Amino acid sequence: MSGLRRSSFRISLALAAGLTVASSAGHADTRVGGAVFPEDLKIGSTSLKLNGVGVRVFYHLVDGYATGLYVVSPSRDEKALANGPNPKVLYTEFLHDASLERVKGEYESIHTHYCKLYACDAQNEASFAALTAHLAAAKRGEAQLILVTDQGVSIQRNGAVVASINDPNFGKGLVQSLLSEAAPTDGFRQGLLGKAN
Repeated sequence: MSGLRRSSFRISLALAAGLTVASSAGHADTRVGGAVFPEDLKIGSTSLKLNGVGVRVFYHLVDGYATGLYVVSPSRDEKALANGPNPKVLYTEFLHDASLERVKGEYESIHTHYCKLYACDAQNEASFAALTAHLAAAKRGEAQLILVTDQGVSIQRNGAVVASINDPNFGKGLVQSLLSEAAPTDGFRQGLLGKAN
């Protein structure tokens, strides 16, 4: 059972930066396909709010994964969110099993579309290669957390840090890719923007 499934969860980021993430008591949670997304998180002394949750639906009927975007200042504007202050958290819970090929294909599709829109440079391509080198097959109920800071990106799977990418612009690009036309579906994008039901 992932940490976010418990009402008072704690995700250890000690390996990443000596930080602890915890939900605040008394706030409503957002529930999507069995995954639970608290309305707020605290990273060190910084409070983050759930901006929205996007659900990736495959073949119009299978919920593949749900991702919550946590930011300092919630907004419905993609540029304000991408350019807003760090830290930011992208928390994903897998709602269905997925092979490594499927997981990589999803990332590559989003990245390719993003680069057509924003003309990725060599540093972005190198950071993306570092990210995809650490991807793994997913099982239902497994969790992935991406922490975006001013220094770069830390990626965790099931509470363990699997990669740290020292590229501040890459974190902004990851967030921007999911809030723009590069998002896997418009419904997913609208969910992260907090515009979905």
